[in-house]
Amino acid sequence: MKKLINRYMRVVVCAVLLLFSLSCDDYFDINTDPNNPTTAPLNQLLTSSQLNIVNSLGLSNGGLTSHLGVFMHQVTRRASPDQYGTQGSDFAITTSWQAFYDIALEDIRYMIETGTESGDMQYVGIAKILKAYTYSVLVDVWGDVPFSEANNMPDIRFPAFDDDAVIYPQVIALLNEGIADLANAEAENQNVPGADDLIYGGDIEKWRKAAKTIKLKLLNQIRGVDVIPDAEAQIVALINENDLISSQDEDFEMWYGVSTSPDNRHPAFITDYASATKTYYISIWLYQIMTGQNPDIFTGIQDPREPYYIYNQLAPGENPQNPWEYLDGQFLSIHFGSTHPNQAQNQDRSSSVLGLYPAGGKYDDGAGGVVSLSTGAGDVPERILPYYSRLFIEAELALDGVIAKDPKQLLEDAMEAAFAKVNQIVDNTSSTQTIPNISDVDRDAYIAAVLTEYDNAGSDDRRLEIILTEKWLASFGNSIDQYNDYRRRGYPVLFDPNNDTGPFASTTISARNFLVSLPWRDQDLNLNPNSPEQKNPTTYKVFWDIN
Repeated sequence: MKKLINRYMRVVVCAVLLLFSLSCDDYFDINTDPNNPTTAPLNQLLTSSQLNIVNSLGLSNGGLTSHLGVFMHQVTRRASPDQYGTQGSDFAITTSWQAFYDIALEDIRYMIETGTESGDMQYVGIAKILKAYTYSVLVDVWGDVPFSEANNMPDIRFPAFDDDAVIYPQVIALLNEGIADLANAEAENQNVPGADDLIYGGDIEKWRKAAKTIKLKLLNQIRGVDVIPDAEAQIVALINENDLISSQDEDFEMWYGVSTSPDNRHPAFITDYASATKTYYISIWLYQIMTGQNPDIFTGIQDPREPYYIYNQLAPGENPQNPWEYLDGQFLSIHFGSTHPNQAQNQDRSSSVLGLYPAGGKYDDGAGGVVSLSTGAGDVPERILPYYSRLFIEAELALDGVIAKDPKQLLEDAMEAAFAKVNQIVDNTSSTQTIPNISDVDRDAYIAAVLTEYDNAGSDDRRLEIILTEKWLASFGNSIDQYNDYRRRGYPVLFDPNNDTGPFASTTISARNFLVSLPWRDQDLNLNPNSPEQKNPTTYKVFWDIN
C-alpha cells in the first residue's frame, strides 16, 4: 500500500509540474545542479586549452622556455637549468607536462567529441590543430610520450609511451583533419568561436594558414629522416599553394593584456618585475652577439634591437649594489655555469633584465632605474610561430635546394619581418614610457651588414649558421624552435662552458653535457607501470635529431 501511495503522489506531482512546462524526470533529478554544470561549453574549453598551452611554452616559471632559454644561452638562471642540470622533478617540467596532458589535451578531447556530435566543426577544427601542435612540442622536447592511449580515463589509467617517430605522421594527419573541419560548412546553426579564441578571435582563414605553416615547420624538421618519405614534395606543394602565414597580422601567437585582477600580463613580466629576487639574467653570450663583441659572428655589428630586448637598471657611471661577476658599461649579468664567488651576489637593483620585446618590460633609454610592475605594461605576445619564422624556414629550405627560391632574399625578408615585429609591439604596448620605433636607417644598416657577412660566408654551412643565428635572435623569449634548430642542424653556435678559450675563460665554469631532450616527469614514471625508466637526457635523442 505504501508503494502505491508513493507512486500515486509522484504522478500527482508530475501532473502539477507539467502545468509549468517542467518534466517529471528533471524534477526528480536531484543530482543536477544548474548552477554547477558537470560539462563545460566549447567556448570555455577553447580559452582554457589555449591559455594552458601558451603559458607552458614561454618564460613563465612553469614554461618550457624557463629552461630551454638557458640551454639556448639567451637567459641565465641560478637554478637547475644552469650547467644543464634539469631534472624530472623540476617545477617547469612537472607544471608544463601537467598543463599539457591534464588540462589542455583533456579540454581538447572533449571539444572534439562534443563538437563533432553537435556539428560545431569550427571548434573541432581548431581543437585538432591545437592538439597537433601540442603533441609536436611534446615529441620535440621529450621524444617518446603517451599518445594513442593518453586522455582515455577511466578506460586507460596507465597509458603507454608511444614511439616518437610513430606519433609525428599522426600529428600531420591531425593538421589535415583540422583544416578540413574548418572548411566544413554543412552543419547548420553551428556555434563559432569569437572572443573566446585568444589567438585569432575566431578568424578561420588565419587558423587555416597557421595550420599549414605548422605543417611546413614540422615537415622541415623531419625531412632528414624517412618517417614521411614524401616530406620534401609536401613542402614544395605547401610553398606553391601559397596559403601560409603571410604577414605579422597573421602570426600564430597570443597577446597578453594589462589586467591585474585577474592578472593577464605576460608571465615573464610578472615574474621578474614584481619580484625583488630576479629569476632571469640576460645571457652574456646573447649580449655580446647583439653588441658586436662576439669574435666569430656578426663581429662589429651593433643590433638596434638590443635596447628593446635588454633593459639595464644601472644608470651611467653607477656602481652595482654588490661585487659583480660581469659588467660592461651599464650591462650586468652572471656567467652560465659559473662557480665564481660573485655569481651568487644579490643584484636585484643592478642586473640587466628582460626588456619590452620578450616580456612587456621597459625599453632601455640609457637612463637606468630600478624596475617594478609600474615600469612596464606586460601586454606583449607569446610568439609561437610568427611570419618571420616562416621566412627563416623558407630561407633554410632554399639554401638546401628544396624549394626554388633565393635564400639571401628570404633571409633579408625574414630580418625585415623580425624588425617589423619589434615595432608592432612598440606600437601596441600600453606602457606610459615614450618608446621610439626602430628607424628604417638603423634597420637597413644592420641588415646590409649581415647580408655582407652572408655574401662573404664562403660556404653554405656558414650561410646556414647566419640564417639560424638571425632566427635565434628574432625568437628571443620563446626557445622551443631554437632548441629544435640547434639539435637538428647544429646552429646557432652556443657558448660551450666545457671548451671555453674566449672572453669567459677568466671565470671558473663547469657544466655537464648539453641535454638533447628533457627528462620525463618523475611523477608519471613513478605512478605509471607502463612508463619507461627515466632517460639519460644527455644521450636520449628525439627521432629526427641526426646531427
